[in-house]
Amino acid sequence: MINELVQSFKINLEEDGKSVKTVESYVRDTSAFVTFLERKGVDFNGEMKRFYITSYRNYLIEQQYELSTINKKVNSINSFKRYLVDNGRTKDIVVDIAKDRVKLAYDSERQVEVLADRQVEEVLFYIENEIE
Repeated sequence: MINELVQSFKINLEEDGKSVKTVESYVRDTSAFVTFLERKGVDFNGEMKRFYITSYRNYLIEQQYELSTINKKVNSINSFKRYLVDNGRTKDIVVDIAKDRVKLAYDSERQVEVLADRQVEEVLFYIENEIE
């Protein structure tokens, strides 16, 4: 079932004359984002928090989505956030495209390996134990 806010976002996109494919893409991306939050126990009412964006982006990275797909999803969530701000549902500017898009290292291959939070924690524990 589509979230009520995502449904109103969809109507807004259609009224703005966005193409059918654009509307489908944005709705799919924002629905997945809201579903992710709900699975984490968040009763999403339109209030956006920066933590939601970074957690979702990290989840997508851990699930090994292509960088271009992650960036497209971030762009969709940014549009959703603007819609929520314009309609008084949230005040905070929580999506920062410059920070939230995943960047490809210069002159690297298409695939960038990223450590999961758990792996980073293991490395940090190893370093801490070696220093003592």
